[in-house]
Amino acid sequence: MRKFAASALMALSLGLGFAAVAGTAPASAQGIVITPNGVRVYPGDAGYDRYDRRWRRNVDQRDAIFIARRNGVERVRSVSRNRGDWVVVGTARRGPGNLRVRIDDRSGRVISVTRVVR
Repeated sequence: MRKFAASALMALSLGLGFAAVAGTAPASAQGIVITPNGVRVYPGDAGYDRYDRRWRRNVDQRDAIFIARRNGVERVRSVSRNRGDWVVVGTARRGPGNLRVRIDDRSGRVISVTRVVR
C-alpha cells in the first residue's frame, strides 16, 4: 500500500509539473511593444510585422533605399529628395541600364519605377 501511494504521489506531482510548464508556454509567446502611439501587446503571430513604420511621419533616406532595393534596384547610385518624394537611381537587378524609383515621402508608397537605358 505504501509503494502504491508513493508511486501515485510521484505520478501526480509529475503530471502537475508538466501541466504547469505546458500552461505557461503560450503565454510566453506574447510580448509588449512600445511605440509612439502607446503600449500594445505583440500578438506573437507570423503575420505581425515589427518593421511596420506607419506611425512615422516621413520616410527617411535609409527607408527610401530599402524600398528601392525591394523594387529591383541592386546598387544605389544617387538618392535625392524632390517636392515631397524621394528619387532613388541605381543599377537594375535584371536587365541593362538603371532604374529610377520615385517614393512618396509620407507613406513610403512607390509612385513610379522607370528604366533608364544609356
